Amino acid sequence: MGFDHGRHTVIAADRPLPSNQRRAFLEVLHQVIKETQAGVTSTLVLRSGCQVLFVFDTDNPVRSAEVGCDFDRAAGWCFVWTADGGTLGPVQDVRAIAASIATALGARSESKGRG
Repeated sequence: MGFDHGRHTVIAADRPLPSNQRRAFLEVLHQVIKETQAGVTSTLVLRSGCQVLFVFDTDNPVRSAEVGCDFDRAAGWCFVWTADGGTLGPVQDVRAIAASIATALGARSESKGRG
């Protein structure tokens, strides 16, 4: 039960996911991938109740990965591979992270303009 609806209120499935820091960082990564990485696209999805970024090679969608965002007490917010929990890097390095993801997926190497 939330403060904005009753206990038995049905919430439409097409409502946007609630916003939080994790989602905000993933949305920024999604936007940077969209603007700078040729051959790669992404979308926010919900996996086991957690928001992740599903990223795939547009030429070969079988090459895909899911990227999460976790908080570490020592390092702060970091992007991580959801498959093994490996750290990609801090959220401040979002352009470098986007390039690393594209490279890991074997996508075309040219970058889009930084308009």
